[in-house]
Amino acid sequence: MFRVALKDILARKRRLVTTGLAILLGIAFLTGTQMLSQTLKGSISAVFDDAYAGYDAVVRSPKEQDLGFGQRVHVPLPASTVDEVRSVAGVAAASGIVESANAKLIGADGKVASSSFGPPTIIYNWQEERLLRTGKVTEGREPKADNEMVLDFGSAAKAGYRVGDKVKITANSGTQTFKLVGLVGLGTDGKTPTGATTLIFPTAVAQELADLTGKFNYIAVAGDEGLSQEALASAIAGARPELQVLTGAEFAKENADSVGQVIDILATFVTVFGYIALFVAAFIIYNTFSILVAQRTRETALLRAVGAHRRQIVLANLIEAAFVGFVASILGLLVGTGLASVLRRGVSAIFSMSTSQTLPGVNNITTALGVGVGVTVISSFVPSYKASRVPPIAALSEATLDRGIVSFKRIVVGSGVLLVGAALAVAGFAELGPNPLLIFGAGAALVLIAVSLVLAPIIVGPAIRFLGLFSPWRRSVVSRLSRANAIRNPRRTASTAAALTIGVTLVTLIAIIASSIKASVSDAATEAIKADFIVSVDTFSLGSGIPPETVKEIQALDSVAVASPMRFGPVRITDAYARKHAASSSSDDTGQLGVGATSDAPPGEDTLISGIDPKTAFESVNFGKISGNPADFVDGTLAVSKVFAEERGWKLGDEIPLYFAQTGEQKLRVAFFYTNFIGSASFHIPIETFNKNMLKMFDVDYLLTVQAKDGVPLAQVRKELDSAVKDLPTVTVQDLGEYVKSQTAPFDTFLAIVYALLMLAVIIALIGIANTLSLSILERTRELGLLRAVGMSKRQLRRSVFAESVLISVFGTAIGLVLGLVFSAAISTVIAADNPDIFQYTVPVPTLVVVVIGAMFAGVLAAVVPAWRTAKMQVLEAVSAL
Repeated sequence: MFRVALKDILARKRRLVTTGLAILLGIAFLTGTQMLSQTLKGSISAVFDDAYAGYDAVVRSPKEQDLGFGQRVHVPLPASTVDEVRSVAGVAAASGIVESANAKLIGADGKVASSSFGPPTIIYNWQEERLLRTGKVTEGREPKADNEMVLDFGSAAKAGYRVGDKVKITANSGTQTFKLVGLVGLGTDGKTPTGATTLIFPTAVAQELADLTGKFNYIAVAGDEGLSQEALASAIAGARPELQVLTGAEFAKENADSVGQVIDILATFVTVFGYIALFVAAFIIYNTFSILVAQRTRETALLRAVGAHRRQIVLANLIEAAFVGFVASILGLLVGTGLASVLRRGVSAIFSMSTSQTLPGVNNITTALGVGVGVTVISSFVPSYKASRVPPIAALSEATLDRGIVSFKRIVVGSGVLLVGAALAVAGFAELGPNPLLIFGAGAALVLIAVSLVLAPIIVGPAIRFLGLFSPWRRSVVSRLSRANAIRNPRRTASTAAALTIGVTLVTLIAIIASSIKASVSDAATEAIKADFIVSVDTFSLGSGIPPETVKEIQALDSVAVASPMRFGPVRITDAYARKHAASSSSDDTGQLGVGATSDAPPGEDTLISGIDPKTAFESVNFGKISGNPADFVDGTLAVSKVFAEERGWKLGDEIPLYFAQTGEQKLRVAFFYTNFIGSASFHIPIETFNKNMLKMFDVDYLLTVQAKDGVPLAQVRKELDSAVKDLPTVTVQDLGEYVKSQTAPFDTFLAIVYALLMLAVIIALIGIANTLSLSILERTRELGLLRAVGMSKRQLRRSVFAESVLISVFGTAIGLVLGLVFSAAISTVIAADNPDIFQYTVPVPTLVVVVIGAMFAGVLAAVVPAWRTAKMQVLEAVSAL
């Protein structure tokens, strides 16, 4: 039977190519993403190991604030701590380190040199201690005067700077000009890119730019020769037990892991689409083997007649599937390696980072073969089992077609699967279980399978006839023939369309949810902001904001009635609700790091809080329906979103415990509730309270809501505001419409990325349609020959194939639209229940119309090759075919 399987593969290799192509594309996407993630994480780890190679220990405050994604900000240390650490036995050198991300490099063209999606911009202070220097100056010299700086060579080249040029830097203190006196890089020769825009200044200048005058972020330590990092860390912790001490290796790993978490999240997001593509490919494999099994009915019956057991028939078919899956997986792994290599070069160019060669590892090979062969074998099992049920007597019959008649059993099973899927989806929504998202995903997949494979065949006939009514040639022979061909085997048509159904379902679901959120954010911002203009930092980054002098200048303008500030910072909610949910929160990872003191932060929920001015906020911001007295909003109080408060059971007058790294746990009283969506935070505190408790780096205004004085032309106000920020490339002035558009623009970017990723699934679906048409044409060879013999032209045959493909595509699209609408309505109901005053369900009709038109075009595209083969068919050979 093994030889039989191999001969079947060799005899029908062309028919299996498209099936293998579907698996190849899915595996390439999956393994390519996996390899790229591994390569980037390894390269980032190497960058940090190199950058901190001279660090034997790192000393810092144990007081920290969690920023999410493994990133934490620690309370700065006084400069005097450096001498205290330096005096510990075993310390060869100690130096205070300034490391801040609140500045931007302005390129020679006057624009910000780095974007939100590019490498971070980091301020460092030049280290006089040679043992603790990060990187090596390869051109020029170190910065000495207050107006001098050093820049990494990669960023200098991108920004258009050379040694000796004047360089502009914008920070919270404003825009300043420095002389570029040197270029720096990593590695022993300084030729390795730093992976970030690295700005190095004399210590006092770096401290001023980072708002750290007289302080350091941490202290780097080099130990005596022969002393291990662990022994050095223990010695320092013993001398200064109130501080936290990490070894140099731990510090480098902590930084690499922090970036690695972001890479893992992005890789997981992209990998999901790879599995979606393979899920679609499974339908194609099922369909292909179903057709092949039907075409080999007589052959299978003859094998049964000469003594082949049913198990052997199943085994032979599974061997065939495994072989196809194996070859496709190996080729997919090779294509994935190439894809990862290309993407790696792109990432290296964008992030100015040296990356290692992308090569598949054991885990990549295991994933490729395990998933590829597994999906192929599992998908082909049902057709293989059906093949084993062929009786030997069938060898005497020429009836080899599987008509795909829909049975009552199918209806019962389909309904059961649909109900189970719906129940799981509801359970996921209700958060009944340890992983609600996984439960909902499983339920949604079952619903898709039930509708696409089990129940869809029931409606194929009526649906195809209905869709045929919209054809301008519905009464022609070609149109009737295409409808008859699509209807003749409901199961085949339904499973062929199922691949496209999945893609359309996801596109519809994502388009509706994104459109609804976008419309909700747009309406909420429009309703909440009463200001004429918004002055804001163009990229949301904690610690970056509008220079205080600029804020004062705008507030002092004669044309401005109100310029109300808003600033943001991290905080940890530590009430009973937050503590209860802290165990499952990744942001509550406060385990022991290094030796010495540990964080005093209690468990809780990390989030954003905003600081607003009680005197001016109500003039430029509409809080909606207010419960409580706004006059009570004073130092030591909170203003909370009503939905946020109800979820946690907060009442007016309650004292809510909040943890700040700077001041520890503080209890703030709830002053009032509001219903409108205000900024990115769900609760607000007076700026006075914000400044008392927040780290200095966050005491900067992210935006100003500006109200013009009555009678002053808005054009005049706009001109004066533009003049005030003309030297600040990171600060923008927008009217309400422009601001709202900028807030919703990321949704368009997100949708573009998701649509691009879903294209793989759609392409595989088109391959499936083309494959099914090609196989069905082979199956109908004599029939098509007879049609040509009785006068049907090649053009008519081609048109009938095109029409059949379009009908199948539109049928799959219609089901996908319905499922997408149902799923989106269900998800929207849950979102709206949590945000009744904000969320609104919106169906993007133009987008869905484009989807339908695209499906029709896709159907035509999928039919090109099958139609061409049909037209090439020789009449006499076709009529005589068996």
